[in-house]
Amino acid sequence: MELLNISLLKGAFVTEYRVITALMLREIHTIYGNSRIGYLWVLIQSAFNIGVFWAIREIAGASSPHGMSIAMFLIAGFGIWNVASSCISKSLTAVSANKVLLTFPQVTELDVIVARCLVLWFTQIVVSLVLVIVALGLGFDIYVTSWLDFYLCVFTSLLLGLGIGLLLQSFAVFLPVIERVVPLILRVLFFASGLFYSISTFTQDIAEILLLNPIAQLIELFRASLSYGYPSDGCSWTYVMEFTLITLSLGLVTERYVRSRRKE
Repeated sequence: MELLNISLLKGAFVTEYRVITALMLREIHTIYGNSRIGYLWVLIQSAFNIGVFWAIREIAGASSPHGMSIAMFLIAGFGIWNVASSCISKSLTAVSANKVLLTFPQVTELDVIVARCLVLWFTQIVVSLVLVIVALGLGFDIYVTSWLDFYLCVFTSLLLGLGIGLLLQSFAVFLPVIERVVPLILRVLFFASGLFYSISTFTQDIAEILLLNPIAQLIELFRASLSYGYPSDGCSWTYVMEFTLITLSLGLVTERYVRSRRKE
């Protein structure tokens, strides 16, 4: 009996792996296949965003934040932000963009959302690695002070974006206006998440408000893992992990609940 259960479980994992892999390949073609430069456009876009804020800091005469190279400061900020925000926004349209595939019994709404988030996550990792290599070539120093925190930030960014995305796309089934409101909120969070400034530069009262945003805390913790002198006062791994696990759990539950509602 136990061998039968293990065999069934193994078969289920193999099927799920094949489904997710196939969906990821389709997402890569859907998201980047329509452009002649494909992945290169993502790299150009990220480099442009970093270059713009780098130029603004130079014009303003801002010094390197807490001794951290400006290149790594911006790459770290935009890297975490791009993963979390992309997973949140793209989760809202993942199901509607893959309705045809949902006619197959092996494919579920959760599969298409997870596949899309994984593609966005892997894409940002590749883009960030390329930017880091360019920064090293330009003579910027890069240090990893805590590999544990480094990897935790990289993986948590995916889980945080996925959890919030699952939760919001489930609510959007009952309140379609959420699909229009979320992009507006993300624009506000873009400036409130510390992508191009250190939250420690603000007074304690303002910093406490900004750090209610788990993405901002994750960015600060990620930077702290890449610099010996970067402060992460007010940031808490407990807060980030609890927020991530709660939203991910609620997202999985609500996604399963609204799955039947979509078919009505």
